[in-house]
Amino acid sequence: MYVFCLKNEQVRIFMNKFLKGNMMDGFTVLGVELFCTARFRTDGRINPRFLGENEKRTFCRWEELRPYIYGLVKGSIKPEYFRAVLALGGKKAEQIHRNAASLHLTIYFERDIITFTAGTAQKNFSLKGGEDAAWEDHLKTFFRKNGFVCETPV
Repeated sequence: MYVFCLKNEQVRIFMNKFLKGNMMDGFTVLGVELFCTARFRTDGRINPRFLGENEKRTFCRWEELRPYIYGLVKGSIKPEYFRAVLALGGKKAEQIHRNAASLHLTIYFERDIITFTAGTAQKNFSLKGGEDAAWEDHLKTFFRKNGFVCETPV
């Protein structure tokens, strides 16, 4: 498990890219919870009636939910907290490590700090932990390419 955080001005920049841009598009949404004017939650499960005839999946993609989440968050008052659990699975996970069944990223905002927690699910049990290291390296590169300096939380 890899844990890192963003602070200060980087929080505003990340939330802007996360909620308005396409930086996290392609991730599957396993859940979102936010507390602003009221508490809002979704488990990310898609209504099958919204899928195409040949399309089969259980969860929404971030780009499908992003406009709704942004609509709840926008305004002059910051949410008390915000938590999103995102995942890469299937071929996207295999591109990062051949034994990765899914790669998870939890994004938690509270008190002007965003904490990220990364985890993996293996296809076949292994004590080597190669999936974790590959996912951690991928995330470090991904965030660096997007202009973020990740810190280890205190």
